[in-house]
Amino acid sequence: MFTGLLVTIYCLLFTYLANRKTDWAIYIIAASLPSYLIRFELLSIPLTLLEAMVIILFGVFLIKNKLSWLKNFYRQPFFGPTISLLFFATLAMFLSPQLRAGAGIWKAYFIEPIMFFIVVTNTINSTAKIKKIIWALGLSLLYLSAVALAQKIGWLAETVPAAFLKPTGQVDRVVSLFGYPNALGLYFGPLIILFSGFLFWGDKKTILQAAKLAIIVVGLIIIILAQSEAAIISIVAVWLLLLLINKKTRLPATMLLLLAVALFFLNPDINQYLSAKLLLKDYSGFIRRLIWQESWQMLKDNWLFGAGLAGYQTKIANYHLPTFEIFLYPHNIFLNFWSELGLIGLLVFGWLNLKFCWNNLRAVIKRNQNYIFNLFLLAIMVQFFIHGLVDAPYLKNDLSMLFWLILAFYVINDKIIHQPTEIA
Repeated sequence: MFTGLLVTIYCLLFTYLANRKTDWAIYIIAASLPSYLIRFELLSIPLTLLEAMVIILFGVFLIKNKLSWLKNFYRQPFFGPTISLLFFATLAMFLSPQLRAGAGIWKAYFIEPIMFFIVVTNTINSTAKIKKIIWALGLSLLYLSAVALAQKIGWLAETVPAAFLKPTGQVDRVVSLFGYPNALGLYFGPLIILFSGFLFWGDKKTILQAAKLAIIVVGLIIIILAQSEAAIISIVAVWLLLLLINKKTRLPATMLLLLAVALFFLNPDINQYLSAKLLLKDYSGFIRRLIWQESWQMLKDNWLFGAGLAGYQTKIANYHLPTFEIFLYPHNIFLNFWSELGLIGLLVFGWLNLKFCWNNLRAVIKRNQNYIFNLFLLAIMVQFFIHGLVDAPYLKNDLSMLFWLILAFYVINDKIIHQPTEIA
């Protein structure tokens, strides 16, 4: 009862803010993407605080703008794949063996992130405002990190599930506000790459540069404490790639890479450890290979429509060996989307990402205004797919919002370039 009252008061205050200062409402949402963990029901419909904020923001936006935003939405570069993705997500919802759960995923992972995308791309019109969104995202990394550090030193050890504790009761892997460690890696990975670019693209004031570097370092420390190995590997791989393509850092990066290769072959312990991780020979890799094998068998029998939204656990049951639990998704970005949206839905998602990558790559090649920003948006997507090879970097409330926010950054930056009257 008391929680419901607090949520109601907060939503009323947020409605007022969205009406008076739409951009600040966007910053608050960006800073509170993990607020999906606060759950409640409205007229028997399950909602999260994050969803409530996005729905309120979009509702206020519609009242103020009516249908004038449609022209901009139609003209933005991702209109075709966005509409197509919505169509196949809707189809997958109705084909799901779990219609209620599928409807929840449909609204939380597709409808609401695209609603947020529409508001952001029609409201944020300057580089300065993009930077404020980035700082808001950095704030979310910091408070999540504070909770994780408190868990590690024992202050909040009781909030960590037993599976991630040592036999002594000490915290083995931090989870922060989430229920499992990899959620930190999935959320922090793109933000660390984003702030890596922010170091070179944003303001060069010493105090701001120090704050950006602190966010990167703190985020990396927390990922290490969470033991999110895929996130660490994806971040390091992207950093190395960026160093190799930069003429000034190419030589030291090449020497570093050669040293790493030498250590790999000359040190048996390093060789054994990295081989187990990269070739998926450890226990975690073994489980993933089993998941992929079962998912492939299921998808061969359901190749066109997949399992439907939230239908994976139901459809995979007939193919599953009782050696481990049934997970929510196949833990591979291609199998994830094939299962959830069907084969054509997977291809549409690929179309969306390829268009995003090509547009950013073209801007980098042409060295357009803010091309450094385009480079790091591209780097975020590379990190997204590297991590996605062994996990689910989109199918989660905060991650889907973050994904569409990254796409929105490109759209806004592109408009700034072609509309020099905007304040950059």
